Amino acid sequence: MAVEYMGHTCGDIVTRGEDPPTRLGFTVVELLVTLILFSIAMGLGSAVFSGYQSRTAAQRAAQVFAMDLRLARTSAVRGREAVIVDFDEAGMSYCIRLESGDTIVKREFGRDDDIPLDLLNLQLTGDSLVFNARGVGDLSGSGSSLGIASFAAGETIYDVSFNVMGASKVELR
Repeated sequence: MAVEYMGHTCGDIVTRGEDPPTRLGFTVVELLVTLILFSIAMGLGSAVFSGYQSRTAAQRAAQVFAMDLRLARTSAVRGREAVIVDFDEAGMSYCIRLESGDTIVKREFGRDDDIPLDLLNLQLTGDSLVFNARGVGDLSGSGSSLGIASFAAGETIYDVSFNVMGASKVELR
């Protein structure tokens, strides 16, 4: 049984007065245009996102390093034992260990690691920083009270300036 409402029967093609029947739905051309626009938007979005990842990777690595310097100094004072931060620029890593040999933390940076970096550069004469039991650092005879570590990912470079007390400042270069 067909139901009639305002001159239309339910289940019939929708008509408006004398106009030809209207079909509901999308044409292939409309779907194709929508798909093309969506693809372009996704391409632009992924390009922007990849730049964001490299910017944040360098910043995150610099912030982690600054926190690890505070950890090293705090561990030296609390444990009343020297804490050594050994740097390996070629391997893009550093290790914080007690003088007794126990490792506190080891960080590795690189394309296949937690924080993808292109460069880790330490501007010190030696490759280690030692915090004595009182928490005072020795920058490997650099003659300076300030060291600088640079972390780069893509075009983005962050510098961490630090002193013999473990205080640090993270800056975008």
